[in-house]
Amino acid sequence: MNFVAQVEDHLRDLGAEARKAHPGVKEASERAIINLRSLQTQYVAAVRRSSGNAQKHPTTALFQSQDVLRPFLLAANYSDADYELLVIALDSMQLLLRGDAVCSDDGAQISRVLVIQAWGCAGTL
Repeated sequence: MNFVAQVEDHLRDLGAEARKAHPGVKEASERAIINLRSLQTQYVAAVRRSSGNAQKHPTTALFQSQDVLRPFLLAANYSDADYELLVIALDSMQLLLRGDAVCSDDGAQISRVLVIQAWGCAGTL
């Protein structure tokens, strides 16, 4: 499965899981899907341009977008979030990190939500 399809599947799963308890996360995931499709169109155009010339093939770094990351950060921002919602959000952030689709400035935001979840887990022990 390609990178974009995986991210879109994660956004759909997140939106479905957050639908009742966290409507803001659902809305953010819907906006992110629209943004992701726009980025995919730009990526395809860049691939076509590079194949016609001797240019370097674009990487998934083209998908670095705060709009795509935002729904996952919002979901993980809730210290009392449902387990399944957190699994989707954290797995998706890992996917984006592995795909080099996270801006370097967003690392602090990811660390912040991980600390929130660590404190939430520590409180239940």
